[in-house]
Amino acid sequence: MNIKQITDNINLEKIMKVISLNEISGNENVICKFSYAGGKSGYSFGRSQFDVKHNGVARNFLRNKCGFTAGDIERLLKLDKNIKDLNEKLKKYRKEIDELDKKHIRDMVNYVASLSGLPEFKNEKTFVHLVDYHNQFNLSKGGLMHNFIKNKKILTSQDILNFKLGLKWGREQPQDVKRRYLNIENNWN
Repeated sequence: MNIKQITDNINLEKIMKVISLNEISGNENVICKFSYAGGKSGYSFGRSQFDVKHNGVARNFLRNKCGFTAGDIERLLKLDKNIKDLNEKLKKYRKEIDELDKKHIRDMVNYVASLSGLPEFKNEKTFVHLVDYHNQFNLSKGGLMHNFIKNKKILTSQDILNFKLGLKWGREQPQDVKRRYLNIENNWN
């Protein structure tokens, strides 16, 4: 399939569903709750797990759409453990968070589709794996993954899995890479 065939027919809601399986194990109760994954991450929210520490869009959303103060955001950035009040505040904005998630998915689909030198895709599912890669790692123009896929005639889901398993994260956390892969394989029909 070529990229136009895919983007003309892709279902953003379905992508949102599989991304949420990968990011929050499909548990919609955590969409409106700040969670901390550890490592270099900060507190995150939404299906797509918008990282408050590393994502200016997430901070602006909290400030402009949810009325979070600079002090509220500072508490999140400092990983304050007592944020029950901030979780309560966030819960009031489920509709807006859903809209932000959908816009994020649409933007990711458009970004991945706009990359130069894209190969044919074995199927729509392969494209979803690439969008998930972008959501997790950032598929940068001219970066490792982009150069890898430009050399393919037909890209498969297995190609993306093997590439991810070869990355530092894949070598250190192969079970996470395989979990994400199987979530898409088993839930994209």
